[in-house]
Amino acid sequence: MFFNFGRFFGFGFQSKLDNLLKQENLILETILNEDDILSELKMSSSGKFADFIISHPNEYKKMIHYIIDDFQPKEEDIQQYIKFQFIISEVFSSENEKLINYLFDKPIDNPQEEVQNPLDDQQTESQPTQEQEDKESIRQHLLADFLQVLGNDTLVVTTAGYVNKIIGAIIHRRGHDFWEYLIKNPQVITNLFKHAEQKHITEIIEKLIILDSNQEENDDKNYLKERSDLIIRCQKLLAVDSNSNINISNLCDILIELYKRALISLDTMPSLRAILQNVAQPQYFMNLAIQTQNTLVYNLLNIQFEYYIKVEQIEEGKYAVDLKNLYSSLISHLPQALTQQDLFKVAFQSSKGDQVFPLGDAKLELIAFIIQLCQRQEIADQFTKPTIFLNILDLIIKYPSNNQLSILFDKLVTSIIKTKNSQLQNLLFQDQAVLRFLITHNGSESRKKKPAFQGVLTKVTNYLNSNINESDELAKSINQIKDEWNTYIDELNEVNLKEQQWMCGVNPRMKEQENISNLSPFMPLPLIPYQQVIRKVESSDDNSITQEKQDFNEVEQEDNSINDNSNNDNSNNDNQNNDNQNNDNSNQDREQENVEIFSPNFADQQNNGDQINNQELPQTQEQQITEDITQEHDEQKEIKQNELKPEPEPTELIDQQQQPEQHLQQQEQENQQELSEPEPQQENQIQTQEPQAEPDAQQLVLKSNSQMQDEN
Repeated sequence: MFFNFGRFFGFGFQSKLDNLLKQENLILETILNEDDILSELKMSSSGKFADFIISHPNEYKKMIHYIIDDFQPKEEDIQQYIKFQFIISEVFSSENEKLINYLFDKPIDNPQEEVQNPLDDQQTESQPTQEQEDKESIRQHLLADFLQVLGNDTLVVTTAGYVNKIIGAIIHRRGHDFWEYLIKNPQVITNLFKHAEQKHITEIIEKLIILDSNQEENDDKNYLKERSDLIIRCQKLLAVDSNSNINISNLCDILIELYKRALISLDTMPSLRAILQNVAQPQYFMNLAIQTQNTLVYNLLNIQFEYYIKVEQIEEGKYAVDLKNLYSSLISHLPQALTQQDLFKVAFQSSKGDQVFPLGDAKLELIAFIIQLCQRQEIADQFTKPTIFLNILDLIIKYPSNNQLSILFDKLVTSIIKTKNSQLQNLLFQDQAVLRFLITHNGSESRKKKPAFQGVLTKVTNYLNSNINESDELAKSINQIKDEWNTYIDELNEVNLKEQQWMCGVNPRMKEQENISNLSPFMPLPLIPYQQVIRKVESSDDNSITQEKQDFNEVEQEDNSINDNSNNDNSNNDNQNNDNQNNDNSNQDREQENVEIFSPNFADQQNNGDQINNQELPQTQEQQITEDITQEHDEQKEIKQNELKPEPEPTELIDQQQQPEQHLQQQEQENQQELSEPEPQQENQIQTQEPQAEPDAQQLVLKSNSQMQDEN
């Protein structure tokens, strides 16, 4: 299988559109009906497609009517018709510059078509002029033909979506010119508001107000008056269509997106900040929220308040507003909004068989709005009654399984404590309502029922108990029910011991590492990595070896397993044992001078690239371990020699003298091959070592037997 460079990089790629353009009498349907043509029309061949459509304005007109016509094709042509609509909308939404510019500008004549013979020019002048006039007449009416679909009494959702995509691309490319067209044709805007129940159409109004355009023309004229009029018109329609929940949601979405866009670009879009001054005051939206019980109205109140807070920080408070004057009047309406029944929520049957009315997002957005009001000092001073907090407690009791409601209650309590507003704290803890609520619904008896909010109530209790000194009102309130509160805290301590302890006693947030260098007599020694068992040459003069007892124990265990298999009648093992006897006698002196213990699979560890840990034990401990290893190794070696020393046959003495040298040479070659590619960390160490003593016969026996066991 070969990689197709031509397909990936475009080398040798044959364009389908190029082949189609060679045909005579080519029409739009032939292009759209081609398989997999959309990617070409949007990317590589977008310019060629636009040139073809512009040179044939009738085909451009057909594109528009595929979108706007309420045409019912035959059953066998439905899929093809849907395909054509989709491809056309995608081509426009890709912001094809030539196609969009053609709606506003007359195309420039080809400068290469120069007239060389004036007489011929006079003869052919009449016919091209008439053709150009026909094309220009079609071009001038293309945009009007397309926007006439908004004049229909109803719009199919799919058609509204296609219209939204095309007009959105037009605004982004030629937004200023499109506004000029709308000023001359105000009926288009009226038709937009006529379809306010369509989310796709209200998004067009939103894009007209934001006017996010790449067009460089008319930058000085930002159409502030016209865009502000759209905002005012949206708010008037909110009052008229207050009974239509869909219209309320779509129109509020326009204002919400305006505030979001302004918050993202506070410093870069001064025109948007200017037109947002035409948005109504919070009292207007509060009355609308109570009347409609619409969640998006409460959401609009939240984001409007956030915008007022952020806008104070720019241009030395040029756009700052009087928050106290704006919000003090609507505080009295908050209890009504908290207690009114949501008419749009239908009861459902729970698993216990009870009929439950859902809380709804509107109440949650309202509580979030109350929390924001409490965080501003000038607004918090306007709260005079604890009714709001009592209503929130009632909602928690009524909806114990609503986690978002419990979380908002926790945020409300912590926010009021952090504000250090004595008046607000006094209202929250008045008559110990909150404290008694915690004791009643999170005490030992209530916890047996396992209510859903017990975790949040425990968190709130711990926060209040640890911040008594931060609030005098909280301390006074707790002091009035001191005995009950202390009993409740004592009962909760057992819960905290279970819930707040770290898993396995380890704090996952602890960044500091424990110092393990100080060894404790009550703690075991730290584990030493297996790679540390490898011998370490300290100097070139005397090859003093430091090894761990762990390696010797492993070698001893392997030796014991070998002794169990030494009685097998294997001819190869017998020959090797005889060879080892002579070899051991020849190398006994050298082995006593330089004792080397090789860990199992040492060569394999080097080939696998394991990093050797060069940690060293203290000097006194190192010397003691070296002496113990040497002594135990000598004793073990003598025992194995006595066990593995058979009496040689007279006929084998000659072969026994020749085989050790051949065997050692072969073994040396294998070791050199295995150690030919050392790790970078080990390469320098191996080069500085003196020539090592040849391995004794006993070690060769151990290695050969271990290899045979692995093969078996």
